This record gives sequence, C-alpha cells and structure tokens, in this order.
Amino acid sequence: MAFRHALAILGVLAVAVVSACTTTSRGEPVPRTTVESSGTGSSSTENGQELPYAGAPKVDDPLDTTRFQQDPCQTLTADQARSLTLPPSGERRDAPFGKACTWENADTRGLVEIHFLDGDPRGLSVEYQAHKDGKTALFEELPPIEGYPAVISNVFDDRASGKCTVVVGASDEIRFEVPVRLSSENIGHKDPCQVAAIVAGLALATIKS
Repeated sequence: MAFRHALAILGVLAVAVVSACTTTSRGEPVPRTTVESSGTGSSSTENGQELPYAGAPKVDDPLDTTRFQQDPCQTLTADQARSLTLPPSGERRDAPFGKACTWENADTRGLVEIHFLDGDPRGLSVEYQAHKDGKTALFEELPPIEGYPAVISNVFDDRASGKCTVVVGASDEIRFEVPVRLSSENIGHKDPCQVAAIVAGLALATIKS
C-alpha cells in the first residue's frame, strides 16, 4: 500500500474510534469475537493445536512488540499522530485482552485506537476462526502491511457509519487491532477500512524502527 500517498489524503481527514471491542456506545464494550483466551504464550493453543490455524497465514518475521504491548501510545510518533489530525500524544487505558491507546481530536471528536490483544495469544488465528464460525459480518484479507498479514474483521459491518477495524498479526501469537470511525463530514466520502490500514502501517513502521 502506498502509505506516503495515502498520508497526503489523510492530511484533511479527521478520524474517530470504534472502541477496541465494537461498541454500542462508549464505555459499553461488546466483544468483537466470543473466542476465549487460551492463556498461553507458546506457539500452540492449550489444547495442543499448532499456530497458526483456521487458515491464518504464518508470520515469517515476528516482531518483538513487548514494550508496545505495555504502552501502545508509543506506536504512533507525535508527527504520525499530527498527520492524522490527532494530538501528538494518546491516552493509555486497559482494554479487553490487553492495553490500548486512543488519540482524540477535541475539536472534531475524531479518534483512532491501537489495541494489543496479547491476553489471547493466538494471533490472527482467532480472527480467522471467528470468520469460519460465522461470527463476523465483515471479514476481508488485506495485502501485507509493512510485510505483516492483516485482515478487516468486524462483528458488524459499520462501514456506512464510517467505522472499520483492521487487525494485524505481529507474530503467530500477538495481534493488534486498529479501530477507527471517520468524522461525520467524511462518512460516505472516505473508506474507513483504508484509513485503519494506513494507521496500522504507521504503527508497524514505528515498531520496526
């Protein structure tokens, strides 16, 4: 994906968050999938099933995301956040299955979130299994982002409302999701899934550097 070109588009874009779990309203999370955590950090599930499974691709060059899992606000630099019309620093919070960081534009109410789901160390296999089980209304494989597998995965198809979540496999065990919601003036004019993919690319570039 041509992130440099896409960033030029994003210069006038205000984005907002769909919480780390797709929500009916802020502060009332509804799990994006109903798959329970395995509670193990090994390359297999607790029942011995090898990762990846359910059709998820293997991550050939796993990233060490340890410090970003502890502080997801480090995944976007101040300049990257500003390029998204967001404040230079985000707000860290505890979220289901891991820590998250949100960046909010106080004027437009636009937000973007990055949420590590390391509490369920099964990587993208969880997303693929949820899709196979019919638990996602929207699921689409994306071309690798910065060399890492990614999918669009949502319980509800909220693109018409300017919402979309992209999930990236940083390793076979660790994944992070990037939910966004476009500002009202951009709903119907911008693709929220493209925006989420762009933000994921920025985060990966930071992690890799």
